[in-house]
Amino acid sequence: MNAVDWKLTGRALLAAAAAEVTSWPSTSASRARQVRWVAGEYGRALAHPDHPLDDEATVKKLYRYGHVETYLRLARSGALRVRMARNPAKHSDSSEQIRLEALGLLVKACDAENYAHLPAQPDPPSKPPVAPRPRALLRAQLTELADAPGATAGRLRMLAIGATVCDTGVRAGELCARTVEDLSPTLEELRVVRRPQGWSEAEAYVQILALSGLSRAALRRWLPERQALLARVGGTATALWVSLHANHLKGHTTPAGTPLQPRGLSRAWTRAVAETNTEMAGQPDWRPLPTRMEQLRRGVRPTARNAPREPDAEKAAVLLDAVADRGRELAAARAEEGTTAELAARVGARQAVTAAWAEGIEHAVQLSVLTEAGLRDEAALAAAGWEPALLAAVDRSRGWGRPSRAAAAC
Repeated sequence: MNAVDWKLTGRALLAAAAAEVTSWPSTSASRARQVRWVAGEYGRALAHPDHPLDDEATVKKLYRYGHVETYLRLARSGALRVRMARNPAKHSDSSEQIRLEALGLLVKACDAENYAHLPAQPDPPSKPPVAPRPRALLRAQLTELADAPGATAGRLRMLAIGATVCDTGVRAGELCARTVEDLSPTLEELRVVRRPQGWSEAEAYVQILALSGLSRAALRRWLPERQALLARVGGTATALWVSLHANHLKGHTTPAGTPLQPRGLSRAWTRAVAETNTEMAGQPDWRPLPTRMEQLRRGVRPTARNAPREPDAEKAAVLLDAVADRGRELAAARAEEGTTAELAARVGARQAVTAAWAEGIEHAVQLSVLTEAGLRDEAALAAAGWEPALLAAVDRSRGWGRPSRAAAAC
């Protein structure tokens, strides 16, 4: 049984194939937009006098090499644009690659692999990465900016994003998908779902990536700013990176505090970096920051370890028992703060909560266990390794968290 009805032809066939692709759980929002764009563009090609097919084209003809190549030629010339471009003859290898990737998905949706013959994909355009020495200077510059008083929210977000990318080399989509749950309690690590280019849902995997002292310092400054923003707008977003201003998405106005999208991330980074480069121009030893995150990401070799996509129930139970045990030990030892026993209890508690987080146990679950173990206030949880800024973010994102101070006092 074909996923798309082969009785359909032309534009109706392409629209049905695009709808099928966008319904797949593995299709991201950005990929769905690309597929709909290519389906619409190819549909307009069928109405063009230079294309050999028309709206009666069957699935067996639509994806043949010559017919696809004619569509691509018309697309490259700008003849299929809905709106006229400044330079209609201008095209890029990246656009060609996206078209061919989307066509491959449309073929798959039609179950037409036996009849398709698509042109070879061009090599993606290479961008010069930031070399190790300039990247080290970049870290120093970010540190200088992080220490500067009166930094704006946009500057603080840029610093945290830049430092995180320098440590992890994550792509924009991977970065935007991160939530406060993906930060370890100590802010020393970040959990990332890796999705290689051309990925399928089954091929995605999880890595835990080390964060430097610079990233931790930048996150300690960004998280309170994020908290203040969400408090002003009444938001409860779980996304680690949120928008600072109202925006537009799919024809609708989105308020500040909504999850940052890859395109918005790219624009925000470029804008903040351009402002910073202008402001810092002429300063001794200042080198302009790269305005494209891709340049920053390429060449990074992060310290990483694999992690499960979902926590194992039996292992999670054992790890939570360890969190409870270490929590009780720390609660008892805090009566003699500063002693060897109390310091050892702190280390044990930090190791337990980090191991539980790495398995995928939610922050709120761990905090509930620690509360029952006797760690009921922010200072006690900080002794167990929890960053206060992250605790506030967990409270905001879940609408739950630590007991109130009044309840703790009782």
